[in-house]
Amino acid sequence: MDISRYKIFLRILEAGSLTAAAEESGYSPSGITRMMDSLEKETGFPLLSRSSHGVRLTKEGEALLPSIRDMVKAEEKVKSLQDSLLSLTRGDLYIGSYFSIAAHWLPSILSLYHRKYPLVQIHLKECGNRECLEGMAEGTLSCAFMSRRPHLHLHWIPLKEDRLLAWIPQSHPLAAREAILPSDLENIPFVNILPHEDTDIEDFLRRHRLHPRFTLSTASNYTAWRMVEAGLGISLNNELMSEGWKGRVQVRPFTTGDSVSLGLAVPEAAVHSPALRKWIEVTLQWMGRK
Repeated sequence: MDISRYKIFLRILEAGSLTAAAEESGYSPSGITRMMDSLEKETGFPLLSRSSHGVRLTKEGEALLPSIRDMVKAEEKVKSLQDSLLSLTRGDLYIGSYFSIAAHWLPSILSLYHRKYPLVQIHLKECGNRECLEGMAEGTLSCAFMSRRPHLHLHWIPLKEDRLLAWIPQSHPLAAREAILPSDLENIPFVNILPHEDTDIEDFLRRHRLHPRFTLSTASNYTAWRMVEAGLGISLNNELMSEGWKGRVQVRPFTTGDSVSLGLAVPEAAVHSPALRKWIEVTLQWMGRK
């Protein structure tokens, strides 16, 4: 809705005449007159009584004046909020993330982002693929760091190809190999991580038609690592998740070179929020430095 005529209407009242209002606002007197004629035609009755001594409100104008002032104030409030969002003096981001990315990438990305946009509030949810996709579909997540899924109906920004690695107890015969076959996992004790969450583990097992013996399952990557260390089974994860952990676990690649594509999923929208646009920029900037 164009409220410029209502703003001019209030300016006329403040200035006391159409001529004075024209001088203050940069319009010609005839231009101001046409705007008021158009506004009164739209409302259906006169708002101003004009004379050589200036202008005054009609009774109808007096009745509408409080609402007109409220409307102009509301428009100014919206514009102020819009300006603050565009300048990122405020805003919220709800980010879903793989556990490995949250641990290894996000501290540095968040630090860089907050130095530039300190007033944007970040809400982080660590989750697997299924929860990330559900959050994006429901609109509760602004974006999600995850692995690429088949038939992903989101805009995908690839960031890294990450190998899948087997976690093997140090005492297990497979630990002596430089690399293992996917078939080596068939019918052996296996520690499953986040079962039924559409994980990279489940995708790997489906792709290679493997049926290990699921002796244990856990929602925690670190717990799975410790279970492997205790000799309770083999597990697997992406290389990023394996970084920095110590213990009696041998980490081995697969002879097939299996990997996952890690990236950032964002809504397929023509226009994203300023906070999300800048988040994408900062993420790519940081990834370029690695």
